[in-house]
Amino acid sequence: HDIANREDKRKKEREEAEIAATRIASTTLTMGVKVGEGGKLYGSITSKDIADALARRGIEVDRHKIDLEEPLKSLGTYKVAIKVFTGMTPEVTIVVEPKG
Repeated sequence: HDIANREDKRKKEREEAEIAATRIASTTLTMGVKVGEGGKLYGSITSKDIADALARRGIEVDRHKIDLEEPLKSLGTYKVAIKVFTGMTPEVTIVVEPKG
């Protein structure tokens, strides 16, 4: 009985992860940042910033699951992988552009 419950729970988690993975893969986050002389960013975009931006869109992600080796420190478009479930690592598109 307990095993069936665990399997059902695991199946439900996997289904929820698949939905999240689809949403993440189809999401583009535009992050406006302050830019100084020569296109230098003031500060950077961290995994916490990405997690917060996803949360504002109703996609809850643990920032530790965001595969960002170093904060984003330049303008441009990036693909960032997010580990949502075993074997499921969709990429969210991040566009870093000047604010205002």
